Amino acid sequence: MAVKKERIFYYDLLRAFAIIAVIICHVDFYFGPLNTPFEVIAQLTFHDIGRIGVPIFLMISGALLLNRDYSNLGDFLKRRFARIIYPFIFWIILITLTNFYFHKPYSYMWNVFIGNPSIMWYFWTLIGIYLAIPIINIFIKEYGETGCKYFLAIWIITIILNTFNMYPLFPYFKLDYFAGFIGYPVLGYYLSTKKFSYSNRKMWIVGLLILLISLGIFVAYTYSNSFPSVEVMYQNILVAGMGIGMYLFIEYLDKENKFNSIKNNAIGKTISSISLCSYGMYFSHVIIIMFMSKINPHSNILFPAMFIATIFLSWLLPYIFSKIPYVKKVSGV
Repeated sequence: MAVKKERIFYYDLLRAFAIIAVIICHVDFYFGPLNTPFEVIAQLTFHDIGRIGVPIFLMISGALLLNRDYSNLGDFLKRRFARIIYPFIFWIILITLTNFYFHKPYSYMWNVFIGNPSIMWYFWTLIGIYLAIPIINIFIKEYGETGCKYFLAIWIITIILNTFNMYPLFPYFKLDYFAGFIGYPVLGYYLSTKKFSYSNRKMWIVGLLILLISLGIFVAYTYSNSFPSVEVMYQNILVAGMGIGMYLFIEYLDKENKFNSIKNNAIGKTISSISLCSYGMYFSHVIIIMFMSKINPHSNILFPAMFIATIFLSWLLPYIFSKIPYVKKVSGV
């Protein structure tokens, strides 16, 4: 009999937060008219919090997949790709049918498939990440923490240069293997395994401070329109800082047993369910938002209700599919 693996709660909490953060990035139009600086800053803060979602997802992947024994490369790729490709095909069909319903042009639907403009860019990025994981895994197993530090040092340098639109500094000095999303899985593995000399309490406080400072600076720059490369949303040092801060904050609150009181009650079960449905929610919220946009009241007062309804329905759709025989395998749950 197969032994069921015990779930790590802070991974579930981070994953649940991450999918809600992704949805945050796509519901800005629920806000009513932004007539005051306070309303603009509130909207920017809300939206910028959403930028933490993608780094968190990739960091969790690294924590779970790196420094592992993969004796058969083909089996690893088959398992990884089966878990993301079949749901992608299922949901892209539903999203395409929804686009037909809303009379979107064929060119738009093709762009949705390839990720421009749509959230599907993350699927294609994840394919690249999974292709690279076995290579990075061997490097991490060989060099351990020293290898992580080496990789992350170069990655952070390229991230800083990206932030200020200075990468590459010289045309032929390229660090493309370090400059993209691949640094987040390595970062997640490092933060999950590093034994810091500070107490758990100090670490979650440090994480919270990093999160708040990075978020505050990011909001200030976006509000003033002075961020030199704001289009590089996930490859700048402030978004990386927000991801690091949130990851440490949740990880070390869990290590200090701050979540013990909710792990087995309705709150904990809700968090675990959202975590399990997160990949399906990644697709389903596109459909939900298309329909919700037709009843959008454009009211700041009603925004919380619209936002909560979007999260609930985005969870409900893959959850229902996961209860249907045969469909469960492609539901993303």
